[in-house]
Amino acid sequence: MSLILISSVKFAIGPPLVYLTEEYDFTWLETNLYAILGGMIGVVFFMNFSDWLIMGWNKLRDYFRKKPEPVKDQVFTDPIADTDEPIHIHYSYVEHGSVVVPEARKRRVFTPRTRRIVRIWRRYGLTGLAALTPILFSIPLGIFFMVRFEKNKRKILLYMFVSILSWSLILTTFFELTHKRTLHEIIR
Repeated sequence: MSLILISSVKFAIGPPLVYLTEEYDFTWLETNLYAILGGMIGVVFFMNFSDWLIMGWNKLRDYFRKKPEPVKDQVFTDPIADTDEPIHIHYSYVEHGSVVVPEARKRRVFTPRTRRIVRIWRRYGLTGLAALTPILFSIPLGIFFMVRFEKNKRKILLYMFVSILSWSLILTTFFELTHKRTLHEIIR
């Protein structure tokens, strides 16, 4: 059960955990099945949770976004120049008959990890992000970005299934070969 839960969040830790702890006595096939099952449960759960999270974030952002107060009795503000250097004149925006002072937009702050994910998406698309999500990123983070960039959920599910299947086979085979010495022990 813990292999399924671990694989649903951080897939790269699940299969090696089976081989590095003596608590589990799974065969190669059981390890693959449980890891794939856990990974896909994580994909489905976080795909639906990401939709809810994005919707809630948008509502929360809209609720707390400061709305500028309309300035009455003037259509445009008067330009003010208190320097001898060349100036740029910016007028207030007109909205429904009254003038609204625009609020300064804050720049979004991207972390290096977020920049890396966006760079991978731009270069390799869904294939690249799906291939690297189980092993390099966590499933929740990768799925969150996939849902933001790709609207076709069936396509996300297919690509993630292939990716999780591939990584599960690679990881369990690697750990099986490094921990067992003979072919008879591997086939067991």
